[in-house]
Amino acid sequence: MTDPHVVVASTVAAAQAAATVTPRTVEQIDKFGADVAKSVRLLLFPFQIGGALQDRLERYIDRAIRQVPEERRIEPVESVAYPIVEKLRFQPEHDPITELYIQLLSRAMDRERVGEAHPAFFTVITQMAPDELIFLHDFASRDETLIMSPVGQKIYPDPAWRRARLDKSELSVDIRQEVEDQTFTYEALSQPELFPVYQEHLQHLGLIEYHNQRARHYKQLDLKTRDDSELSIFSMRITHLGRLFLKACAKDISRAVTPAPSAV
Repeated sequence: MTDPHVVVASTVAAAQAAATVTPRTVEQIDKFGADVAKSVRLLLFPFQIGGALQDRLERYIDRAIRQVPEERRIEPVESVAYPIVEKLRFQPEHDPITELYIQLLSRAMDRERVGEAHPAFFTVITQMAPDELIFLHDFASRDETLIMSPVGQKIYPDPAWRRARLDKSELSVDIRQEVEDQTFTYEALSQPELFPVYQEHLQHLGLIEYHNQRARHYKQLDLKTRDDSELSIFSMRITHLGRLFLKACAKDISRAVTPAPSAV
């Protein structure tokens, strides 16, 4: 089986060869339809696969191109575009990770937004699980997010456990509601029991971080007595890199997950 790194490394030469198929550059093509068709062919040239997979890949590329206004289209940045197309060959439709690839590919062909298409974001996408994208959107919806975690353990705190923790804090109704609104929406994840894994991985990728400042109402959330099974409460936030990643790769960062009614 061909090493994928070899395939990606050879794409620059392949793209040059494609000039025999598409002799004029994207910027020299006047008609919208011809522009899209030739750009698709240029990107597809190094990745010839059969039948339905080829058709699907062509649709992905077509979508990425059409999201860029015609007057802003440029030839794709090869270091970003070709690795993405190589990955898209086998990405399923209606998959949130597929959408990240398509959005990043679109940025690589947009004169005004090409600077957002940092090559590192491709590597981030290759490592992300769909739940981690939900996780990141949830963090992006707040300045800081409260996390509840068993002291010294990495375990998902279920709703009953979280409610019991807040009951012991004896918060006023208003403050409790504010705390619940600021608490991570664990149940938005398809596998909330993997929350600790996602948290650690997103920290490793540099997309989220512990908050340096104490969370609002922190003192009121402290318990006078606690035991080893008690939930600690701390705050985290999305990093600047995390927000840049969503800006580049999420179709609409403003739709960052709207927390469902809290189960805390």
